[in-house]
Amino acid sequence: MVWTTLVGRSSNGAKGTAKEAAEHILGDALGDFLAIRTRGGIASGPALVNTLYEQYNDSLATEGGPDGRILVVEEEWQNQLRRTNRCPSFAGTFRTVWDGKTVVNTTRGKKAGEREELRVDYPLMGFHTHITPGTWSKHISSSEALGGSYNRILPVMVQMSKVLEPSEDEERPIRQYEPGRALRQAYEWARKEHRVMTFSPAARRRFHQLRVLYLEETAKLPEEEASFIERSAEQVWRVAAVLTAANRKTLIPEAAIEAAAAFVDYSIESVRKLVNNASSGGGSAPLTLDDRIRRTLRKHGGEMRRAHLGRALGAGRFSSDDIDAELEAMPDIEVEEEEREGKRSGVTPRIVRLIEQKEGEDAPAQTREPVQAPTPAPAPVPNPADAEALLTLYAEWAAKEENKGKSLTAFLDAVRAPAEAPAPKAPAKRATAPRKARTGTGSSGEGTAVPRPRGTAAKKSAATKKSAATKKTAPKAPAKKAVSARGAKKAATTNPVVAEQGEIWQ
Repeated sequence: MVWTTLVGRSSNGAKGTAKEAAEHILGDALGDFLAIRTRGGIASGPALVNTLYEQYNDSLATEGGPDGRILVVEEEWQNQLRRTNRCPSFAGTFRTVWDGKTVVNTTRGKKAGEREELRVDYPLMGFHTHITPGTWSKHISSSEALGGSYNRILPVMVQMSKVLEPSEDEERPIRQYEPGRALRQAYEWARKEHRVMTFSPAARRRFHQLRVLYLEETAKLPEEEASFIERSAEQVWRVAAVLTAANRKTLIPEAAIEAAAAFVDYSIESVRKLVNNASSGGGSAPLTLDDRIRRTLRKHGGEMRRAHLGRALGAGRFSSDDIDAELEAMPDIEVEEEEREGKRSGVTPRIVRLIEQKEGEDAPAQTREPVQAPTPAPAPVPNPADAEALLTLYAEWAAKEENKGKSLTAFLDAVRAPAEAPAPKAPAKRATAPRKARTGTGSSGEGTAVPRPRGTAAKKSAATKKSAATKKTAPKAPAKKAVSARGAKKAATTNPVVAEQGEIWQ
């Protein structure tokens, strides 16, 4: 028994196409086996035993005699994994069936208190599933993998299917190819009598070498990864036996061992990719900027306007200068101004074009001068006296209560920081209108009404008189200007500490 699972994205259709091709090739050889013995939807250990038991009992009355073989196919394996993971007995029964050992399920009998035992001494079950890489990490539990449930399955990652040219009368290209008689003859040969497969001397030596290599390889891997490939040697043995039986022989040759090892090694690489993808959260390695540019240009036919390319790469993800520098450094990119009819105002758009290298051609020559990085100026050698002065300033700064515990880097950042612009003053409250008071004698209120300043107005009036008197004697002081960001930065550079110690931390 060789159990397999195809792992690939659902959009490519590779898994279903591969299964359809296999059914077409094996359909003539296996007869009605796939039609009457394929099962699915088994979600518990007892259900698995019952299915095997019923198939064996049903075959007792047939002309061919007892035959308990079944093939379990789950094209949406993730749906079944949700259910089988909830059954405590499924994993153990699953492993026992692969080992070919007896499985038993005890049920209630027809009478009260009776127990009926369903027993399968020689379970014969094929197993094949489909799953996507993303759902693998969600439903393949590490505990079951450590228990050995998944090292009995050979995962095979698929990318895409072969593209065959359809014939005039066949919608599905695979059906125009008729399988030969060799598989049918091998199937009849295998069923005719009980046979035992053995190794040839050369195959036994090679198998022993591979088993040692697999043991050494497994010992180097983490337990979570090694648990999937611990039975690689036995998988080689089983696959080699199938290949040999397909040639109607019982002596396994060394060539069958090599072919089986190639298939198992590919499955090991598939497992590593799946486990690494699951441990990294399912994400893949991030693309570099040049790879993103090439992929975007191919998606849009090989050329785009420079402005459109920047938006397609993601607004805010890469700066315009970074994109231009990358375009200048890429030898397979060509940038030129767009040809425009007549005179138009504004900036002329640039066209970015990808120069694809054809098979057999040399890489495109770089037509532009490579971008030369500016030669960095030699770092100034600090003067010991300046360094001592800097440490003295830092000690005085750190001694303040608000700077205790801060590092020299924080001190340098504080000195470099530009002076903050003064906060805008809050608008003064509007002065209340002066009240009118009447002047004169007598209680009748006769006389002239004159303003009498009070409160804030009185203070402003006194300040105005004092200012007018001072203007005649005191020299005129320059007006204070608002400090802008640029002015603040300039003021910071004239800071005596910065000006004196600038060479040290430059």
